Amino acid sequence: MVTIQTYISKNSYDAIVNKHLLANEDFVPIHHSSAKQLGNQQLFTSKGTSLYGTVIISFQNQFLSSFYDWDDVDGIWLSILQAMYDCLNTGIGNSGFSERSMDWQMKKLIEKNPAILFTWYHGFASKEWNNIPIKTTLRFPENLLLNKIIEKGTTYLKFRESLYDSGPSQNINQLINNLKSFK
Repeated sequence: MVTIQTYISKNSYDAIVNKHLLANEDFVPIHHSSAKQLGNQQLFTSKGTSLYGTVIISFQNQFLSSFYDWDDVDGIWLSILQAMYDCLNTGIGNSGFSERSMDWQMKKLIEKNPAILFTWYHGFASKEWNNIPIKTTLRFPENLLLNKIIEKGTTYLKFRESLYDSGPSQNINQLINNLKSFK
């Protein structure tokens, strides 16, 4: 089972950077009743430029990402969607998000059962906290990952559009529509 969950930080950028231990309690899932208020507060404080949080991805209880992989959630989602699109289009998708030096690579494996090898390069997280590896790689069934990325990307898009500043919603929507053509 593929699980993708988007979280919004309860704290500001500086508060997150200064924490030595991040946990589930530092974030709320976007379906939580306080997520919209926290999102609007962050956007208001940053003048519409930043919405901090993370996207946790797992497959069969193996985690590709963690709460230490926090950053601007718009950038994370745009990068994941772009990497998936490029992977399905060309066989390999590389994308990154420079603020905290995270990168993603997806490779299409041509097999009897098509799969995607998804590598998450943890960037600053692996430098800031000792127990975070430089990268994590998981193998996903292609259709399961594609369907879950479309579903959860759409969920994030709806959340993002509900905030006072919808940010890059148009770009996110276009990438989701591009991915639907592969279904």
